[in-house]
Amino acid sequence: MKFTAKTKNKNYNNFFENLLQITSAGVICFLLLNPLIVSARSYEPENIISDAELFDKNSLTQKAIQVFLERENSVLARYSQIVNGSAKKASQIIYEISQQQNINPKFLLTTLEKEQGLVSKSQATEKALDWATGYSCYGGSCNSKYKGFFNQVESAAIVQNIYKAKASGYSFQVNKTTKTYDGYYLKPKNQATANLFIYTPYVGYSPELGVLDPFGGNRLFWRIWNRYFTKKYFPDGLAIKNNGNYYLIEKNKARKFSSREIYLTYFEEDEAYFISDDAFKYYDTGLPIDLARNMLIKSPTSGQIYLIADDFTKRPVLNNNALALISDFRLAAAENEIKTGSAEQLGHFIEGATISENSKYPQGKLFKDESGNIFYVKDGIKKSVDPMVWQIKYNSAEPELVTATYLENFLSSTPDKLPDGSIVKNDGKYYLIAGNGQRMRFDNVDFVSKIYGPDKLAAASSVSTSLLEVHTAGEVIDFMDDTVKESAVKTAPSSSGQQFSAQFYAMEPDGLILLNGESKTATIKFKNNGSSSWTAETVWLKALNQDGSDSSFGPAEKFYLSEAQIAADGIGTFNVSLTAPYTPGLNEVIFQLYYDNSGTETKFSSGSVGKFIMVKAGETGEVVSHNLPVAVKNNWQPVTIDIKIKNTSKDTVWTAKYTKLKIYDEKGNLSRFYDPGDWLSKDIAAIPLRTKTVKPGETAEFQFTLKVKGVNPDMYGHKLVLYLEDLEKQVALDGTFSYIRLMRVDK
Repeated sequence: MKFTAKTKNKNYNNFFENLLQITSAGVICFLLLNPLIVSARSYEPENIISDAELFDKNSLTQKAIQVFLERENSVLARYSQIVNGSAKKASQIIYEISQQQNINPKFLLTTLEKEQGLVSKSQATEKALDWATGYSCYGGSCNSKYKGFFNQVESAAIVQNIYKAKASGYSFQVNKTTKTYDGYYLKPKNQATANLFIYTPYVGYSPELGVLDPFGGNRLFWRIWNRYFTKKYFPDGLAIKNNGNYYLIEKNKARKFSSREIYLTYFEEDEAYFISDDAFKYYDTGLPIDLARNMLIKSPTSGQIYLIADDFTKRPVLNNNALALISDFRLAAAENEIKTGSAEQLGHFIEGATISENSKYPQGKLFKDESGNIFYVKDGIKKSVDPMVWQIKYNSAEPELVTATYLENFLSSTPDKLPDGSIVKNDGKYYLIAGNGQRMRFDNVDFVSKIYGPDKLAAASSVSTSLLEVHTAGEVIDFMDDTVKESAVKTAPSSSGQQFSAQFYAMEPDGLILLNGESKTATIKFKNNGSSSWTAETVWLKALNQDGSDSSFGPAEKFYLSEAQIAADGIGTFNVSLTAPYTPGLNEVIFQLYYDNSGTETKFSSGSVGKFIMVKAGETGEVVSHNLPVAVKNNWQPVTIDIKIKNTSKDTVWTAKYTKLKIYDEKGNLSRFYDPGDWLSKDIAAIPLRTKTVKPGETAEFQFTLKVKGVNPDMYGHKLVLYLEDLEKQVALDGTFSYIRLMRVDK
């Protein structure tokens, strides 16, 4: 919302002359947006997604899914599984199941990320893939019947239809109030939301709702959905335009301005973002806005006079002395000239702060001191104004010159923020300001520009880091491109000579698991789909990394065909020696066929397959439980953390006094949450409690505190490192040496 003196005065004058017949003069008025909207997107646990969204199976093509996974460098972009004898990519599995079960593939992708982080992780453990959607897992145990990526995705889709068909048999039902497992009384507005809570009966950490238990729950689903997949592209605080009508987005609803003239008392013409009919239909209708900003209006029942403020509240004016503070702006000459509104009109605005005779600048005013510093004063509180805020928010309007001594009469507050709807840039990154001053970073700028308009990004102002950090870090905007279509199928021209082509047939053993440095032989089989016979001297297999370099599972080597000759439609066998690298987790190997083309090594026209091999560290541990919070406030006392880690090593006994749990940030630097009153050192948080040794199969308990007070609001990572000091070895936690958990710090 911009504050342009010339335009606003003209709009006010015309509007109040026609509607209220009140004389107005061209006096500059600057208003401050109050913190009515507390989040850039409003979390409504009763209405997380709609039924139309859950059951929209045609929202994505298979290619769009694959392109998205590749963009995120997801482990699923390279993952494949044998299904009914054929190798299928994760994207194909997700797409085909979505079509068979009439379930939105976006829902399945969100669930995969919510449960195991499989969209954002470039590596994943075998366990994470086996229980990809968390289906039939509760309390630390899982039903082996549903083990495996395909089974997990299929079950998560099938059960959505079961929930719908047998809705009356579940606790969470549409329009029925039920208590969630984290203590919130929920009344789902649609079946899709009821389904989410049947599947995961937690609201998730939401202090604004009084839910303080540190669970991700359905709030995590909502965050992922809105980051990547929502059609509600425009967050709270933005003005939008559709079919000639103007709207304000507030709490996920579109509030219509009853006329263009009323809209122009709040926003400039060009501040509205165009929204397509397809996207607009996803917004519910909010209360209309049919009273102008800065308008004085009287209640028809009580006679109470209100000022309609720029934060879309109605502020009670206590008496005539208080009214006199506003009459300086010539909006009303006397009380009897104020129009009486309807109860319905006034009911569309919530009540704001009272304006009394002691209120100081209730409509806000700009001042400049002798040093050239600009301040905005409203209701007796002053905020410093950055030059860029002065330019964007106030259109460089001339402040009143006063002394610094005069400004000392007002209480100081946090610096003034940029108006909602602003797009700014800093250090090569673009940000949207929304939801009462939150900064939302754009990650996928190309697609975002299609949504918000390339002109909006082109007009983005550069701002300083200090100004940017005045705005609380909000959610990231990383919309996927759901417009990607399948490529047209082209028939390859037939070769005049013999053709070398193959189809992957089998790998034995499938699901290979190796320890660091361990060697094993895998048998890879391909079917000869070409017209040429294969011979042991002319056809071979290589193991490669994804980028085409030699595989990390051993030196470059040709693995020749085991059989003397394989005719067309036959099955050829290749025995491949593999030595596990010292990188725990899932490691991909590309098996590529080659043939001798008159002395030149040539790839088969089709004849490769990517397989994942699980590498386990020699020293391993499983994080059995932890209470690392997803969000904290920076005024809290130190937060006590309990972590239990099971020794899953084959034969290594951990000596407690040498078993150090170290905490770093996500980049491996010292943690910002170091508590000198509790930690053993700046990087060692704890050692096992109440034991001298932790044998294989036993569980160690660690306890320490995180000092969160005073930490700047932002998203932070905790990297947990379990180090055996006496053996000089690091323990792989859940199959990785980079066990990281994210935590948001709020004010």
